Amino acid sequence: MKLDDGSSGGSDCPRTRLAENGLGAVDVCSCGMWQLHIGALTVRLTPGAVSELLGLLGTAVAEHSARRLDGRREAEALRRRQRRGEA
Repeated sequence: MKLDDGSSGGSDCPRTRLAENGLGAVDVCSCGMWQLHIGALTVRLTPGAVSELLGLLGTAVAEHSARRLDGRREAEALRRRQRRGEA
C-alpha cells in the first residue's frame, strides 16, 4: 500500500515558497496543500483550513486589542477617580 502518492502534499510534491521571515515560512504544494513552518514544527493545511486559520487569528487579534483597550480605559478612569479622591 502506497501511503504517499504526492497528492497529499508529501515530500515528492513540488513546493513553492510563498513567504519567509524570522518566524518561519509558508510553502504551497502543486497539489494545493499549504505548509506552515515555524521552527521545527510544520503544519500542513488545506486551502480551506488556511482561510479558517486566518479568520481565527484575525478574531483573536481583534479580541486581544479590544481587551487591552478596555483595560487602558479602566486604568485611566481609576487614575481620574484617584486624582479627585474618589477611589
